[in-house]
Amino acid sequence: MNPTTIRALRSVGRLLLALALLISTLVAAAPTQAHLAAPSDDPHYADIVVDLGDGRVITRRVTFSTPTITGLEALQRSGLNLEVATYSFGSAICAIEGVGCPATNCFCDASRFWSYHFWNNGWQMYMVGASSSTLSSGAVEGWAWGAGDPPPPITAESLAAEATLQWLRGQQAADGSFGNSAGATVDVLLSVVAAGQNPWLWRSGQNRSLLDWLFANGPAYANNSAAAAGKLAVGLVAAGVDPRTFGGMNLVAKINAYYTPATGAFGTTVQDQAWAMLGLAAAAEPVPPAAVARLTSLANADGGWGWTAGMSSDVDSTAVAIQALIAAGEPPTSSAVAGGLAYLRSAQLTNADGGFPASPAQPWGTRSNTNSTAYAVQAILAVGQDPLSAAWAITATHPISYLLGQQLPSGAFVYQDPPANLFATQQAVPALVGKPFPLPGRGVAQRQALRWIAAQQQADGSFAGFNPGATVDAVLAIAATGRDPRSFVVNGNSPMDYLATVANTYANASAAAAGKLTAGVVAGRGNPRSFGGVDLVAKLIGYYDASSGKFGGGSTWDQSWAMLGLAAAGEAVPPAAVTYLTSIQAAGGGWGFSANAGAADVDSTSLALQALAAVKVGRNHPAVAAGLAFLRSQQNEDGGFPGFLGTTDPASTGLALQALAAFHEDPRSLRWRTFVADGSSSRLTAHNPLEALMALQTDAGGFPGFSGPNDPFSTYQAVPGLSGKPFPLRPPSQRIFPLVFKD
Repeated sequence: MNPTTIRALRSVGRLLLALALLISTLVAAAPTQAHLAAPSDDPHYADIVVDLGDGRVITRRVTFSTPTITGLEALQRSGLNLEVATYSFGSAICAIEGVGCPATNCFCDASRFWSYHFWNNGWQMYMVGASSSTLSSGAVEGWAWGAGDPPPPITAESLAAEATLQWLRGQQAADGSFGNSAGATVDVLLSVVAAGQNPWLWRSGQNRSLLDWLFANGPAYANNSAAAAGKLAVGLVAAGVDPRTFGGMNLVAKINAYYTPATGAFGTTVQDQAWAMLGLAAAAEPVPPAAVARLTSLANADGGWGWTAGMSSDVDSTAVAIQALIAAGEPPTSSAVAGGLAYLRSAQLTNADGGFPASPAQPWGTRSNTNSTAYAVQAILAVGQDPLSAAWAITATHPISYLLGQQLPSGAFVYQDPPANLFATQQAVPALVGKPFPLPGRGVAQRQALRWIAAQQQADGSFAGFNPGATVDAVLAIAATGRDPRSFVVNGNSPMDYLATVANTYANASAAAAGKLTAGVVAGRGNPRSFGGVDLVAKLIGYYDASSGKFGGGSTWDQSWAMLGLAAAGEAVPPAAVTYLTSIQAAGGGWGFSANAGAADVDSTSLALQALAAVKVGRNHPAVAAGLAFLRSQQNEDGGFPGFLGTTDPASTGLALQALAAFHEDPRSLRWRTFVADGSSSRLTAHNPLEALMALQTDAGGFPGFSGPNDPFSTYQAVPGLSGKPFPLRPPSQRIFPLVFKD
């Protein structure tokens, strides 16, 4: 089918959908509800995916007792704020969560509307209105604000995880905790982060987040055992918290205080040993070789681990031990890891349901259960195997099908049998989204990168790279972490001192160079009106051609950096310059290096989007919408963004993350979630751009590029993306390092 025919069919489909919405059965408007919908114990359920068209994607599970309900009834049960217009011939959905049109003018936007879809191995558009559709249990509905495009792709496992989190939200105590237990609250924290949600937004009715509670109660919990300290560190790192400065406690020091060098032991149990090792690995601290040897020595003859030395093997301890060994650097082929996997498989084979029992050797532990199965799935993923593969199947079942069968319509999980079990529910999510421990954290990633960047500083204050632009990049990276670039001094020279000596020459190179230097000077707390004897603002204005709106040669990079430089300096950007930038998009909706390039690229598009955001061009502007759509079309299956070679590139991914941040898009959201379909890794694992970038970081802290595994250019470009801060950067605060990331 040719593109013209496809476009024509889409137009017809959109028209039919609009007509179907208008002639749908008469219904009453849903009441306004600001709270999250709370599924009941009804026996049937449906999942709803709502794409608000601005980067936000909301999922809701609703339950019902009748055999079927309509799509409109499902939407009304979701707890989302709705605007429904009622006509003499029917009703239509006008707005969801304030996005759309008022009921008094339901079709106020000629180019955008709420399109209605259902999932059947892909999104398909309804040809009837929501009040005329019929949903049975397990249905998946999709709503999207826009020109008729569907919501982002989903999987059954990711929807199950979202429903689980929805149920868990209803279990949060007024003080922000779960069960007034630090261990349970950390479990929920890990589930929230694994599923790509922001834990700082998990707040009780008293506006207390689960992290607020952990900051108040975590230090006491860490004093209980090495396992507690390690598990807390794993959770905090995942949430972007620096475990070295937490509630007046250095968790890394606390973990190491439990260590006995003579024996390699952390505490007294296998859980102590494994969680302590996971905590150190999460914090990017080396795990002592003696600790690895100690853990391997605690394995039983059957290959598994028990709670303590001498106890029968159990699946939970074995799964955590395998994850700890892999995190500490043990290869999947090591005898200890291979033995642990063999034990897990033998335990799984004791039942026919695909799940894992707690401990087949114990009378109480022979039946499969949710917790043991979830932990086993994480261990399988940690060694690079796929729990969906035949190697982990029993006839027609596998661990994930078992887990999905343990979920109630409400989203909660049972342990083995109903009713819902909080402990089982809070540990199921990381397995459903394919995430073993430890989860990466951008706070630690930034700290590691910053340490590597500091080692690249030269005697004259500059940073390694091809030209002064590399030092500007390093300054911007440092400022993005909250550090003052002027505090980086070698032989009495800071990078700002160096840049002052080359300011005139570099600014004369191009409009892009002058704009980039201006942005760097502002980020480094310099005066762009007088820096190194140069008025950089005047330099930028000198590059401007008022008749065309161009800066310099008019390339995307000249135009974007000039605009970013002026915005950084607090100077007005000429409207004609903005118009020019929006007019030079390449084919495909993004920008290329040159004006009206034949093909767009991620780097140029990301820079142009930041420039437009800096001058307050909104997300709904056609150029911005097209640029963001181009980025989504270029995203690789691993969640990252390609450089010029097509593979995920840290510099390109860092710039793309900044572009998303410029328009307040959360890179962890469903909109930017991807799944690998080529078999190179499990399709179970949900990926996103932030995790893709962190996965490229080396142990040294750098990122790979043209010069090798630790490339200055790639690393300087990656760090602002890790920070979630677009250009231009405001001058950094006085704090030494940002301890938490709440955005």
